Formats: sequence, structure tokens, C-alpha cells
Amino acid sequence: MAMLVSQLMSNDVLSIRPDAPLQQAAAEMRLGRVRHLPVVDGRGKLVGVIAHIDVEKTLLHGKGLTVADAMATEVITVREDVLAADAARLLLSRKVGSLPVVDGKGRLVGLVTEADFVRLSEQALRGKPLVRVR
Repeated sequence: MAMLVSQLMSNDVLSIRPDAPLQQAAAEMRLGRVRHLPVVDGRGKLVGVIAHIDVEKTLLHGKGLTVADAMATEVITVREDVLAADAARLLLSRKVGSLPVVDGKGRLVGLVTEADFVRLSEQALRGKPLVRVR
């Protein structure tokens, strides 16, 4: 049986609000050891994604900036029932490092990243059962 995004994604995802200070995003990324933060509104709806490189570039422009000043608002997302192979194809073809997983109302429910696929590949190469490692 084919693997679904729901079997590979992280459910416990760090996220941030668009009005949060950019320096807070930098600190959370550093502490959480992540390269991407989904940006959600007060209802948990995905409104963007911010990458570590965008944080670094925008912080060079000064202090007092918010996540909204650096986030991408055109975000490629997937649903939980999408085939993991299709999500991998999206990561490769769109040259993105993560795909937020959203429900039918656009609320963030998870995240699937390049690292998830590298971990899966490592397991397959070692002949281990393909399971999510979190």
C-alpha cells in the first residue's frame, strides 16, 4: 500500500503569527532547530511560511520588523490524504523545503519536509520498515 502524507508528516509543528517580531521567529527557529515556520492567524489558518534565509535577509534591513514583512504568502500546501510520492514530487519540482499540511478549511494540521523524505530514504536503504521517526 502506498504511503500517505499523514504517515510521514509531523503533527506537532512550530508555527508563528504574522504580527510576531521577526527576531522572535529567528529565535524560535534556532531553538526548535527548524528552517521553516508556518505562519497562522488566530484561528490556526495558514497565511504564509517563513524560511530561515528570509528571516536573515530581512533582519539586515533593520529592527522592528514582523514576520509579515518576510513571509511568503503564496504557499504550496498538501492535504493529509495525498500520496507521499506526490508530495515528494512537489518538493522537487517547486524547489521548496517544506509543505504545510492543511485541512479542508485551510487550517494547519502538519508539516512534511525534505528531512522527512531523507529519513524515509535512509530507512529504505538500510532495509528497515518504513516508519515515521519523531
